[in-house]
Amino acid sequence: MDPSPLPNKSKYLMLALDHREGFKKILNPNNPDSVSAETIIEYKRQILDSLKDKFSACLLDDEYGLKAFKQLTPIPQKPYLLAIENSGYKEVNGERITVVEKTAKQLKDLGAFAIKLLLYFNLDKKSSYLQLETAKNVISDAHNNELPVFLEIVSYDMENEDRVVQCLETFIKNGIVPDVFKLEFPGNEQLCREVNKLCGSTPWILLTRGADYSLFCDQLEIATRHGCQGFLAGRSLWQELLTLKDTKAKEEFLKTTLPSRFDEIKDIVNSYSAGI
Repeated sequence: MDPSPLPNKSKYLMLALDHREGFKKILNPNNPDSVSAETIIEYKRQILDSLKDKFSACLLDDEYGLKAFKQLTPIPQKPYLLAIENSGYKEVNGERITVVEKTAKQLKDLGAFAIKLLLYFNLDKKSSYLQLETAKNVISDAHNNELPVFLEIVSYDMENEDRVVQCLETFIKNGIVPDVFKLEFPGNEQLCREVNKLCGSTPWILLTRGADYSLFCDQLEIATRHGCQGFLAGRSLWQELLTLKDTKAKEEFLKTTLPSRFDEIKDIVNSYSAGI
C-alpha cells in the first residue's frame, strides 16, 4: 500500500511525538504518575509548534499528542500517523509483549493517514511468536481499512550485534512486510547494506531510540548512505526540553535549537540519499 499523502515520499522527514509513559518519566523520573495530562499536552504543543513548518508528517498518540496537534493555531495541514499499541509493553517473565486495544478504523476515524506499530522483539524469547502474530493482525486490519503501516521493530537482545538484521530477516521470512520499516540503527555500514538488501522495495527509516543527538546524526548519515530513506525522530531531538527549568532556556531551545536540529537531519537525508 502506498504510504501517501506524504509529500516527497521518497524521503521521510518525520517527527515522532507519540511517547506517553516515557514522556512522564523524563519530566519527573521520581514520580512519573504525578505528571498531569495538561502538562504533557502543553509540552507536546510547544514541540509541535516549534517544528510545524519543518516536518513532512508527525507521529502522535491519541491521548496527548493529537490533542496538542489540534490546539495549534492554525492546525497544520500536515498528515499524521497514530500509534496503535498501548504505551510501553506488558512484561511477562522478562519478556516484552505488545498490547493492542485499538483498531485501525478507530485511528482512521481520528484522522490518521497511517498507523504505527511498535514491537519489542527478541528471537530467543517465547513471546516472539506472539509478536509476529500481532504484526500480521495489525497489518491486515490496517490494509483492510486502506491505511499504510509503519512497523517499528526494537530488539532487546542487546548482546547480539546483528540483532537488527536478524529481527528484520525473521519478519520478512514470516511474510510480515509493512509499508515502511522503522528501525534502529543497524550498527555499521555493512549491516546497513544488509538491511537495505532485505527490505528490497520496502522503504526503511531510522528511529532515534533516545540516542544523543550528535550520535544520531552520525548514525543517520551512515544509514542514508546505504539505503535508509529518512527518519521518524523523537527523543534525540527534544528530550532536553523536558529537563530545562529556566524559562528563557526553554524559549531558546524551542526557538533555535530544536528547529536547527531538524534542519540538520533533513539536510543529512537530502544530501546522502540522492539517487536511492
